[in-house]
This record gives sequence, C-alpha cells and structure tokens, in this order.
Amino acid sequence: MSEATNNKCFSTLRDMKYCQGAPVTPGIKRRAWYIALGAIVGWPEIPVDEYERPTSSVYTGAFKLAEGEKWHALDHLPGKAEFKSEPQGEEPSRTFKVTGSFVHPKIDEEAASASTSLINTRIVVLVEDMRGKYRVIGCEKYDGALVSPSRDNGQGATGTAGTTILVEADDPVETPFYTGPIETEDGIINEAA
Repeated sequence: MSEATNNKCFSTLRDMKYCQGAPVTPGIKRRAWYIALGAIVGWPEIPVDEYERPTSSVYTGAFKLAEGEKWHALDHLPGKAEFKSEPQGEEPSRTFKVTGSFVHPKIDEEAASASTSLINTRIVVLVEDMRGKYRVIGCEKYDGALVSPSRDNGQGATGTAGTTILVEADDPVETPFYTGPIETEDGIINEAA
C-alpha cells in the first residue's frame, strides 16, 4: 500500500476546537416533529468518501413525503426531555445509539390514541436544539426509530402526570443535522432563506 493511499485512511478526522468562554446552550425546544417511516418516499443524503465513510454530519437534500403526508407535532416539556447519543458495537462496525425521551403533559384520550398509533410504527423524529438546528433521530439504513410510549398518572395531589414518548435509533452518524424544509399541517418550517 502506498503512503498516499495510507494517508487517505485518516482523511475524515477533524479538529475539535473550542473558544474558551463561548456559551453552549443545553436542551431542546418544546416541539419535536415525527412521521411514520413508511410515509417517507425519498431521503436526504449524508456525504461519504470512496470508503463509504461519512464526511459530514449534515444531510444534503430534503425528505420527500408520500402525497398528503405531513410531519406531526409532538409538544413536550423541554425541562424533562432527554436527547443523547452513545457509541455501540465493536470495531470496525461501531455505530451510534440515539435516544430521545419526550414527556407530553396530557394523559387523556387523545394522548392514549396517539400512543397506541406509535407502539408498532417505526418513525423518524426531528428535534430542534436551542440554536435552532434540527437533528434527526432515525435513519433509512436502520429502519428509522423504535417508539416506546408510556403513561404515568402521577402520585397524590402533587405528582406529575404525563405521557412519555421514548424513541431509539441506530445511526452511523452522530445524530445528523437536517437543513431542509419540514412540511406540517400549519405550513412549511425550516425553509431555506
């Protein structure tokens, strides 16, 4: 193997610089968006090199939805939300496990019906961070995200009630960013300027 070819094996490494004192705002905004995996008929793409290694964490292009389909709103309590990723597997086949836990404050018939529709449906979720950037939970390669809804009626007069929507997905990229449009019942959001 030539030295030039050998050097290409390390070409995806990046600097991780930080300006001391620059704020990093934690958390996510109070509305996430989700859609059934089957309603997506075209996916944006993650750029890769000649070795099929991702070269960016940002999707190019946009989700194409089946006719009449739109992203559904998931309103939640941002102070109770958890959104993270962790490595999983063994090299050279390691990936990320991306999880999101969203507490929806309602426990009524509407929340129960929504939970029932989610229990056996693979989905994709878009989460907006505090900088206004959207991240994707669920990828085409690993069949979107698995949903585990649960309900807690709370305890006594002061216990917190709510419906928790837990989503888990495998992804070769650490929770990719999405810059394309998001078509909702209320119109298109995240449109390019």
